[in-house]
Amino acid sequence: MPCGTINRYAFEGRTVRILSVDLGTANTVAVLSGHGVVDVDGGPAMPSSVYLDEDGTLRVGREAERRSRQDPSRYEANPKRLIDKATIKLGDQNLPVNDALAAIYARVMESVTPLLMGAQLDEIRLTHPAEWGPSRRNKLLSSARLAGMTGEIVPVPEAIAVAALGGGRPLAVYDFGADTFDVSVLDAEHRILADGSLPDVGGLDVDQALLEHIGRSVSHKDPAGWQRLLRPTTVEDHRARLGLREELRLAKEDLSELPQVEVLMPEPFEKVVITRAELEALIRPSLIRSTELLISTVHRAGVTPEHVYLVGGSCRMPLVAQVIAEKVGIVPTNPDHPETIVASGAQVVDKTKITLKAEDDKPKFVEPPTVVTAPVSPAVSGPHPVNPNVSGPNPVVSGSFPGTSGSYPNPATSGAYSASGSYPVTAPYAVNPNVSGSYPMNFPQQTGPKKKDNKKILLGAGGAVVAVAAILGAVFAFSGPDLPSADECKDDTTQDGQGFTRCLRQLAGTVPDGGGCEKADSAQITGMVEIKGTVVTCTIRDGYSVQYVLTDSVTGAMNNADSIAMSFQTDTVEADWTGNGLEGDYRAATSSGTGVLVFTAKNRPMLGILTKNAEENADELKPDEIADFFEKSVQPGE
Repeated sequence: MPCGTINRYAFEGRTVRILSVDLGTANTVAVLSGHGVVDVDGGPAMPSSVYLDEDGTLRVGREAERRSRQDPSRYEANPKRLIDKATIKLGDQNLPVNDALAAIYARVMESVTPLLMGAQLDEIRLTHPAEWGPSRRNKLLSSARLAGMTGEIVPVPEAIAVAALGGGRPLAVYDFGADTFDVSVLDAEHRILADGSLPDVGGLDVDQALLEHIGRSVSHKDPAGWQRLLRPTTVEDHRARLGLREELRLAKEDLSELPQVEVLMPEPFEKVVITRAELEALIRPSLIRSTELLISTVHRAGVTPEHVYLVGGSCRMPLVAQVIAEKVGIVPTNPDHPETIVASGAQVVDKTKITLKAEDDKPKFVEPPTVVTAPVSPAVSGPHPVNPNVSGPNPVVSGSFPGTSGSYPNPATSGAYSASGSYPVTAPYAVNPNVSGSYPMNFPQQTGPKKKDNKKILLGAGGAVVAVAAILGAVFAFSGPDLPSADECKDDTTQDGQGFTRCLRQLAGTVPDGGGCEKADSAQITGMVEIKGTVVTCTIRDGYSVQYVLTDSVTGAMNNADSIAMSFQTDTVEADWTGNGLEGDYRAATSSGTGVLVFTAKNRPMLGILTKNAEENADELKPDEIADFFEKSVQPGE
């Protein structure tokens, strides 16, 4: 069924009125039965952004984007990414996440209400990622109630919504969203057989890659000015950063159609030309990883899908379909409007057949066996218990549901909503009309090399490094000519009592002298992404831990460090360092109370990962704090 086609069926002699809302990380789309895609906030897709005025008024959508230039600290472009947090820091206020999401839903209702012409909605269908458990779903549903949405509210997994447009056939959903990449494989009954996710592959990650790419070519003109863009401290710096990120987003979209684009830069930097070839070189490794995850998810599902449906605005990039065709041997189904397909599909889902994930805290990330290394998301906190009655006094300007007088109603809801019921769906499922015939699905057997029994370190989406007992062992003394060369590091296997090789000991400097270091078969953070090598984990103080990894090559160390840094979704601190006969660079970021700093040594096959867990005042943890601690306490001295 083409996007925008609406499902209508009879109930008690009348047409049932269904509103489906896809509140995405970047944009929100609504579809109303009997009408189609709703024009919300001046277009079919409203930015899922919020801005909190000093008087407590909460703005949403394009109005929030416009006001963000006044005070960027009061602006949040992607509140859905913070679903696991209780509040969002906006200016000097902590806004409940429920209120931010409710404001977006309320703006949708403002646009829908005139179309109902006095009638009431029978159902409101809210889409969500398939891997969300009860806590996240209930937070979404309670936000809808807070916004004044009445009637039955039905949660619909995004993959099931897309499958409803594909008819009764097994298929895969390749969802390249703004925040993450998600893949689901469904059977002919639209049951999810297997799914997986890459938390560090999304449209925002593409924007970040473009920012870093430009920085490599222009930062030399004014290094201090570039650092102000990366680490803004004034309102003017924040405005410049927001403007540049918007330019990069538009450039990324334009490169889907054009061979090259110009990016306007803030002063003193001159405009930069980016080609499609440059963009594709940046994103191809991530697309290959996403395709490998697609293949492994199909294997786990045990069925061969007849189609691969592309979802999300980032799927407009021609390279996405090209890589899938190269690796899988099928031309994927690319709808005309990938941004609206989820909300449109939710209209025709048979809700009696919806299956929801019953548990929270399942690892979202499933790495295909053929991948040797993978990026890691430094800080994604676990879900918090949902209190549907939590609300702050934040009226929505021109965006409240009738009868609420500009503020959200706060009904006594249970926080758990049923997806049961029995309404017959009479509209037939339809296949995308642009896809004809059937393509052979060539999911290759995985023949990657068998992993060696190396020491390894497991990293992932936030959490604390497993504490280890302090083992004091012999340490290597370094001075002048005793420093190991780069060539010696490649064959460096002898370990001391704490697990350090001579090269790792050179990188660690004086950190092991305080104890708290031991060799590790695995050091674990929630999420489980594997980096192979010889590993030593050290607990330091004040919630800091550092992990030293000796890999099999200089390239391997650099790739692992780049993968970790690419997962940073927030402001990043970057700098060079020297010490103990070494020189290198580091990159640091914080999110949701967790800080990560990854550092490498030039021409050495090793890296270090400094982690900080802030149990108190989590929102106050900043990248500068992590960088300062590294320079004072972790960076090896001369």
